[in-house]
Amino acid sequence: MIVKKIVIICCFSLLMGIEAMGQQLAINEAKKAISGLTMTVDSYNKAFNKLKPALSSEETRDRAEVWALANRIKVEQYDKYVDNRRVGKKVDLKAMGHTLIDAYEYSLKALELDTVRILDKKGQPVIDKKTRRPRVKTKYSKEVVNRLVEHHDNYRIAGSELYNIKDWDGAYKAWDYYCKMAARTDDPRWIKPDSVVAEVRYYQGIAAWQKTDTIDAVRLFSVARHSGYNHKEAYDYALVCLSDLGNDAEVVKLAWEAYLKFGTSDPQYIRILINDFISREDYSGANDLIDEAVAANPNDDELFNLKGLIIESRDDIYEAFPYYQRCIELNDSNASGLFNVGRYFYNKAMETRQKSSLYGKRLANLVNPIYREALPYLEKSYAINPKNPDLINALRDIYYKLGEADKLQAIESAQ
Repeated sequence: MIVKKIVIICCFSLLMGIEAMGQQLAINEAKKAISGLTMTVDSYNKAFNKLKPALSSEETRDRAEVWALANRIKVEQYDKYVDNRRVGKKVDLKAMGHTLIDAYEYSLKALELDTVRILDKKGQPVIDKKTRRPRVKTKYSKEVVNRLVEHHDNYRIAGSELYNIKDWDGAYKAWDYYCKMAARTDDPRWIKPDSVVAEVRYYQGIAAWQKTDTIDAVRLFSVARHSGYNHKEAYDYALVCLSDLGNDAEVVKLAWEAYLKFGTSDPQYIRILINDFISREDYSGANDLIDEAVAANPNDDELFNLKGLIIESRDDIYEAFPYYQRCIELNDSNASGLFNVGRYFYNKAMETRQKSSLYGKRLANLVNPIYREALPYLEKSYAINPKNPDLINALRDIYYKLGEADKLQAIESAQ
């Protein structure tokens, strides 16, 4: 039995040795394959395929040399794509961009495995007197880092090219790697102006939004703004995302931030804030803000509609009516403004009916003309927005009272 065990162990060791020799042969063949003078994109693919088994083999996957070589192959392949495009050849932009992305991912593994701490005789890390950090020794890190530094800007460019062909995931990764490299402090060559990095984070946020990762998009837009990218679109896209998430509190918070920066140049911010005031029944605050907005934007129909709603909430629809009128004078397709003007006449007719001592035909002769005043505004609003339940109910009532059976049937059939 002992003899058999020894034989089995020897056979196993022999097999492991053969496996290791095979993977080393693959590494050597890959090195040889990229040493030619007439390399093409396809020949780099073939070289990488020779190396690929060594990336997963137990015998070689923990060797920095393997990952550094993978990084080299992909970087040189990317350069070949660039050369081909420079001389007018058509290139696969997606494959080109992902070649650079792969190069970065292989570099991380190479740098991780290549960094070995120097130990003293007692097995303790040796501390560098200048940096006060553990001293390390490397073999491949310098060449890997040099390749990345030389191609740092290419990651930003690759992100744009991948975005333009709607490869949102690829664009996201390329821009992310650009920013991560720019954040490194171990080599001054990485450093990029904060404004550039902030802008790239903004575009990465757009890519996240495109691939429906709304929460991450909000985070990236925030990073961009707080890093110095204070352009209006960084606020606007974030507001869209926060609204999609149903995060009303954060929408209001960001709208205040945007309003303080951009003022009334874009009424959307002030509309959000006014609606928040109204929802909290702070009509005084809402009124002060709307007056400031109207003064700066005297031709904004929606602001006059909001002003009417504030006045109506505080007083009544009769006080608000002039503002609703001004709204549709500025824009006769404002569905909400049209509804509010029609609602004014509808309410007036209802109150007239309630206060009158008349009945029958004499009452109808009194109130029906008022209903007819309401009708064109309500019908036009309905044509624009047929989903307003209050509007539908008002039209049903008017058609019934005016005896317009065909119109009543039509609106009932549409529901």
